[in-house]
Amino acid sequence: MVVGLGSNLGDRALHLRTAARELGRVFDLRACSPLYETAPVGPAQPDYLNAAIRLHAALPVDELLETLLGIERSGGRVRTASSRWGPRTIDLDILWIDGVVLATPTLSVPHPRLTERAFALLPLLDVAPDAIDPRTGARFAEPLEDPGVRRTLVLLQPEPA
Repeated sequence: MVVGLGSNLGDRALHLRTAARELGRVFDLRACSPLYETAPVGPAQPDYLNAAIRLHAALPVDELLETLLGIERSGGRVRTASSRWGPRTIDLDILWIDGVVLATPTLSVPHPRLTERAFALLPLLDVAPDAIDPRTGARFAEPLEDPGVRRTLVLLQPEPA
């Protein structure tokens, strides 16, 4: 499974590292993407840092979602109807689970707008380059044949060791 991470408030990189560390404590962490800086979707607000983490979880999806929401809360995220498209300290989204299609009132897998959002799709492909959309059977990498998609993101340099 791949979880997308985003932050556009405060020390964005610290928020992402903290969330990644928490995810690694709870789940078997397999891979982490680089960080990408992206323009926000929605109202005017600061730019985001985005990344993705591939992990293995032996939890039912509803428990996985509750765990992610708990990590968000511990990172200062307050979810309200009015803040849906607003700025946030941390945002954790289940982007993809191999072979799973799920649509409930609280969760859709794969993420319903994944192929429309390069800020989520590119990090996913960093950690799961052969990921298949279980709805269509197509590789997620196919939309990236449009060179304009990659230009929408700026890859940040990794931190010095």
